[in-house]
Amino acid sequence: METMNNTIQAVGSEPAAFVLSPLKSTDVWQMVRILKRIDIMRAVKSIDPKLLEALDYKKPTMMQDGEEVPLPEAQWTKAQKKAHEKAQEATDQLLWAVLEILMENIGACEDDVNKMLATGIGKDLVFIRSMSANDYIDLIAQFVTREEFADFFMHAVKLLKKMGSSRSSIASAVTLVK
Repeated sequence: METMNNTIQAVGSEPAAFVLSPLKSTDVWQMVRILKRIDIMRAVKSIDPKLLEALDYKKPTMMQDGEEVPLPEAQWTKAQKKAHEKAQEATDQLLWAVLEILMENIGACEDDVNKMLATGIGKDLVFIRSMSANDYIDLIAQFVTREEFADFFMHAVKLLKKMGSSRSSIASAVTLVK
């Protein structure tokens, strides 16, 4: 199997990390298809509502030369640090809930997930289908927990919250972005 050409050797007992290409606009529709096939509102409902409120967090900014720029973390107040930690916690819990739901429903979206993973690591479907079970699960976990996916998913969740539970289609939410 060809995994070593496509991985970065991790330290200690950590699994090898796959080199994922940055997400592009063309990846959005594949992610929409995947999230549409799983019960996205179940992921949202499985998280404490107070944690979901923390998703509305925005990093502190300041004005510099007439432009809004991020405030260096060293200058954050205790309240800003706490809000950031709560947002990180909410993001982590939500993404792990999505990973769990994805794994429970892999049969409904396996082909789309495999295509997304293959594209993400620059390999073909044969490579993905021939991976060991542990490498496959590690790759899915790495993909779902990366910051770019978190950003995409947080935008989708916020749109769904604005739309209400009566229109729970992720595709409808993404259509609003256009």
